[in-house]
Amino acid sequence: MSEGTDINSNITLKGSSSLIISFFECCLNSILFLRGLYSEADFKPTTKYGVKVYLSDNPDLSEYTNRMMSQLKIWLEENIVSKFVIVISSADTLEVVERWQFDIETNGENGLPMVENVPPADAEKIRKRSTVQIQTVLRQILHSVSYLPSLEDDEYTFKILAYTERDIQVPEAWEDCGPSMIEGGGEHVRLKPVFTLVHSIEPFVAYKLRKPF
Repeated sequence: MSEGTDINSNITLKGSSSLIISFFECCLNSILFLRGLYSEADFKPTTKYGVKVYLSDNPDLSEYTNRMMSQLKIWLEENIVSKFVIVISSADTLEVVERWQFDIETNGENGLPMVENVPPADAEKIRKRSTVQIQTVLRQILHSVSYLPSLEDDEYTFKILAYTERDIQVPEAWEDCGPSMIEGGGEHVRLKPVFTLVHSIEPFVAYKLRKPF
């Protein structure tokens, strides 16, 4: 079954969480590829949601991102995560130059929609709408290189942040840290939102303005 073709991917918490994680993985890999944090040889082209994307073919990178995404999926299914953030910073000074943030909200009464109240035809419409919205965001990320400052002047690194409820047990692979904001706030560009019946995702990218020569 191809991605997003199961109507449960939009109308149940577990199904929607799987869809959103797949979407986040595409976004993360596309950003790392397009922003040049790894070489082109570390990625392989594929088609996801009808859009050409580049996924990691680097074992170390894949192991790290898979581990992060697996935990994020658990938090989504437990309904305790509110933001997924990709932070790009200078490897030398650690100055944050780019910040991709995906705000996460859960819809419905008491945090969850009533699945039994959704007719199959409506669930299918929601699934198709979500797929089109994901396609749009992936294309917006692809086109972001037209306005984002070049990252060719330095070595850069990235990290993944997740905003969760305060009283959770933090896994060993994660650690508490600050928000890693861009000094002065930077410029902000909002991307199109993505909606399932369960989740609303509001993405944007913030980037540091370069000083004129």
